[in-house]
Amino acid sequence: MDFNLTDEQREIRKMVREFSQNVLKPKAQELDVNNRFPIETIPQLAELGLLGIAYPEEDGGVGADAVSEAIAVEEITAACAATGSIVTAHYLGIDGLYLAANEAQRKKYLVPGCRGEKLFAFGLTEPSGGTDVNAMRTTAVQDGDDYVLNGSKVFITNAGYADIVVVYAKTDPAKGSRGISAFIVEKDTPGLSFGTGDDKMGIRGAQTNEVIFENCRIPKENLVGEEGSGFKLAMQVVDRGRIGIAAMAVGLSQAALDETIQYSKERIAFDQTISKFQGIQWMIADMAVDVEVGRLYTYYAASLKDKKGYRLSKEAAISKLFTSEASNRVVNKAVQIHGGYGYMKEYTVERLYRDQRILEIFEGTSQVQKMVISSHVIPRD
Repeated sequence: MDFNLTDEQREIRKMVREFSQNVLKPKAQELDVNNRFPIETIPQLAELGLLGIAYPEEDGGVGADAVSEAIAVEEITAACAATGSIVTAHYLGIDGLYLAANEAQRKKYLVPGCRGEKLFAFGLTEPSGGTDVNAMRTTAVQDGDDYVLNGSKVFITNAGYADIVVVYAKTDPAKGSRGISAFIVEKDTPGLSFGTGDDKMGIRGAQTNEVIFENCRIPKENLVGEEGSGFKLAMQVVDRGRIGIAAMAVGLSQAALDETIQYSKERIAFDQTISKFQGIQWMIADMAVDVEVGRLYTYYAASLKDKKGYRLSKEAAISKLFTSEASNRVVNKAVQIHGGYGYMKEYTVERLYRDQRILEIFEGTSQVQKMVISSHVIPRD
């Protein structure tokens, strides 16, 4: 078992870190203050291959492995958590097509998505419930050569800016989860509209919106996979997406650790830098442990994405649970070590503290991750 990164993975880290620190980090505070989606950044991400880094070259991607994708998300998030969320939301959208699209759909939608020519969103969560997918009320009724969608989705990252929304809707409500199907909906489709951007606590640059379908008519060739296969597909996408959230958590934690180490070496108290106090040293040591353990397990979980047919639900849930909760511990210590300054908006750790909170909520709360994990480790009767 080799825990060392390959030369390619190290080069990807170097490239993404340089871009993120030089281009993304200087914008992060402004995006937060103005609740602004960084639309100008999308072409730059695309040019570097970061919107399709772990997808095959024949699908328009770079062809790197899933660990490289985790590294990229980690480095992007360390500079700007909002941009990290935009990228992972895009992956959620295109992942459904990668797993289930037919050849025509791959050429028309997946290839430009992986190239970054089209931005994607993932339309699953509804007002009636996020985790309870079976409570979904959005419907898709076949009418001749079309499907007609009615309903709404909420908290959809990239909505309003995305060119494509991959939407999950009930084609046969009587069948429950077995009556859910997936559809490709283009931005300018009549009957598709978006609510105003949500005013969130953190990752404010990653705009989320309500997505509304009012007799939204789409051609039947935009059905992804078979009718009724949408629930299974969505769960596969969510499993894979949880590793992206884990990578975000690692990156955010690393940023908080870096800011704290730098501050501790500059802040003078009792005639010496606070980095020389054992109490501070131990807090920073705890932060470093959470970062390193989370990173290692996240890379392990990511490596499983490249194993064909491997069901990684348990490992994805473990990585998401540990890293998201570890990031809570890390940012809490970061603010504490900064003292009163950590409570001030001009210090990065204040924003990181707010950005972190969503990591324990989206892509399944910590409690949901525990449900998933326990279902795998407790023997069935």
